[in-house]
Amino acid sequence: MSFPLPVPMIIEITLAVLLAATLLCCFSLERRLKNLRKDQDSLNGTVRALNGAIISASASIAKLRTAAEEADKTLGSKVHSARALADELSLLTSVCERIADRMEGTYATGSNWNPPLRALR
Repeated sequence: MSFPLPVPMIIEITLAVLLAATLLCCFSLERRLKNLRKDQDSLNGTVRALNGAIISASASIAKLRTAAEEADKTLGSKVHSARALADELSLLTSVCERIADRMEGTYATGSNWNPPLRALR
């Protein structure tokens, strides 16, 4: 069998075609790696921003807890004093009702009882 081209020439052409295919693959791979590096930088920036947001949120939660504790102390003392005042008012109301009931009973019987002023206080 005879070939119109010599064998070394066929081998060199085949190697040149394979080398061109290798170069195309290398360019494509380089472009993909460049995009991957760019995406990695973008991801690093996103992670840094997320880390900063987490730190800020942690600080905000600590401040919120402190504010809630202060509000609990303030409101707790106010509620305690309000309950004490309500109890005192309830006691005064019941005493006044008893005095009013006694006065009504005295008035209903027609007695001329004049209570001393300090008993009404």
